Amino acid sequence: MNEHQPSIPAQLAAHRTADLMRQVILAAAPAALISTWYFGYGVVLNLLVAICFAYALEASALYVRRRPIQHHLADSSVLVTAMLFALSVPPGIPWWMIALGTGFAVLLAKQVFGGLGQNPFNPAMAGYLFLLLAFPLEMTAWHVSEAVIDPDSGHSVLGLASFCGQLELLFPGLIFSSFDIDGLVMATPLIESKLASKSALMSAWSEGRSLLARGSETGWEWINVAYLLGGLYLIIKRIITWHIPMSILTTVLGWSLFFYSPEQSAIVGTPYLHLFGSATMIGAFFIATDPVSAPTSNPARVVYGIIIGSCIYGVRVWGSYLDAIAIAVIFGNFLAPLLDHMLRPRIFGQISHSRAAPAPLGQASTENTAHE
Repeated sequence: MNEHQPSIPAQLAAHRTADLMRQVILAAAPAALISTWYFGYGVVLNLLVAICFAYALEASALYVRRRPIQHHLADSSVLVTAMLFALSVPPGIPWWMIALGTGFAVLLAKQVFGGLGQNPFNPAMAGYLFLLLAFPLEMTAWHVSEAVIDPDSGHSVLGLASFCGQLELLFPGLIFSSFDIDGLVMATPLIESKLASKSALMSAWSEGRSLLARGSETGWEWINVAYLLGGLYLIIKRIITWHIPMSILTTVLGWSLFFYSPEQSAIVGTPYLHLFGSATMIGAFFIATDPVSAPTSNPARVVYGIIIGSCIYGVRVWGSYLDAIAIAVIFGNFLAPLLDHMLRPRIFGQISHSRAAPAPLGQASTENTAHE
């Protein structure tokens, strides 16, 4: 057999990994569609650029490392990394920023450490955090392109003008003089006025506006609802366990309830918006649950989720970066090996070495000899 040809167990493991990754993509697809409805074609363009660069860079790294390219690309892990990264960055940033972040995620956060299964940090969040630290202004401005008004229904739809506008933002220098490429640049609800105090869904409901209209600005909350439903699907299918997402959401909700007061809502935010006004749901269900960079034992997963949830709330309220998911997850990745070591389950009947009585001098322990 060729030295670099994957063995039969390795091929089966790759097929199993590919099945899991497809389930993750399926669960995230509704949120991706809602993001496209709200932010326009820029989300699709981000996905295409990130996926192309991710596959090209992964294949190049595998070639340099003399690893079987087709075997490793077939597990679809790089596709999930590119998808989560593209859905996290704002539509409207230039293509070279997407390429730069994707390269950091694939090459420096994954392949440098040996590839899938050996990366200590979540690759998508490593690439996102790199861009956030390097380009904070661009990474907090979300472009909502002007939509075309359908003359029959009177509703706004995504048309050729909005597509060309997003294309102009992605590839600066392209000229579409016959199209209106102006659009709205906005932040997440939690970034507006530090922490916003009103829910767009509640406002639209009270004012009698459509909850699904792009003009009602309810997109962020619908996106989080879609990630929540997708995450519950992953739990039901046993792709992930409930320990990490539930502990993150419970911690964020607990801290936001503890510090909340109507007078300070514009500073500390409302509990509702901490859950549905930013990237909390994608972070809890799709990013923090990465099986490689997260702990493996259930007690460690719960503590890991509490740490990430506390970091999310703390960075949002008292820190300078309100998009706190990447920072919190990377910090949790740092502590994951320690949590696994401290909270690993003890084998039934095992005696701790610190409590075991020393054997008499010169007398060998049969049990220890057998283990050796």
